Amino acid sequence: MKLSIINGDAGDDTVVIDGKAFHFNLSGLIDDAIWAVQWSDEGKKPQGEIEYREGPHKKIQSIKPFQKIIDRWNQEKTKEEESAAQEQAFYQSRQYALDVIDNLAGKARKRFVPIGYGITDEYARVKDGAQQFAEAGYTGEVPAAVQTHAEVKGVSTQQAAEAILQAANNWNSALDKIRDIRITAKAAVEAAEEGADYLAVARPFLNTLKTLEQ
Repeated sequence: MKLSIINGDAGDDTVVIDGKAFHFNLSGLIDDAIWAVQWSDEGKKPQGEIEYREGPHKKIQSIKPFQKIIDRWNQEKTKEEESAAQEQAFYQSRQYALDVIDNLAGKARKRFVPIGYGITDEYARVKDGAQQFAEAGYTGEVPAAVQTHAEVKGVSTQQAAEAILQAANNWNSALDKIRDIRITAKAAVEAAEEGADYLAVARPFLNTLKTLEQ
C-alpha cells in the first residue's frame, strides 16, 4: 500500500491510497503539527515519513497511528462504490430507457417545430388564419399573418396561405410520426421482461428518432 496524507489548511485535506484520492476533514484524526505523511510497504520493508509544519521530518516504521484515517478513507471508497453501483443500476433500468426515449423524441421534435416562448401558439394562430382564408375560397378579408407572409415572400395571398398550410401539415405529420415512434418504443420497453437490456429493446426506435433529428 502506498499512502499519502495531506493535512491541509482551511480543511484542504487529502488522503491518497494507491493513487485513489479522497478529500475529507482530518480534524481529530491527526496532530495539527503534522503537515503530511508518506508511507509505502511496497519495498523491501515498510517505511514512511512524517513531515511536520515546523521542525525536522520523522521516519516511521508503522502506519498504525494513522489507522483511523485509513478506515475513514475506506468508508469514503465504499460510499463512492455504492453510489457508482446505484448509478449504473439506474442506467440499466427500465425507467432510464423510457427517459432516453422521451428525451430523444424531444430533440427530434425540435428539428421540425422551433422552441420558444409562445411559438407554438403563434404557429397555431397563423395556421388557423390561413385555414379560414382557404375555406373562404381565398376571398374576403386577408388574415394579418397571411398578408405579412405574402409581403415578405413576394407572393400572392393565396400562395402565402397555401404555403402556411403546407408547412403546418409537414409539422403535424412529423409530430405524429415522432409520437408514434415514442409511444411504440415505450410500450416495447414496458413489455420487456424484468432485467432485460432495456436500451437494446429501445435502440431500433432510438435510431429512427436520430434519423429524424438530423
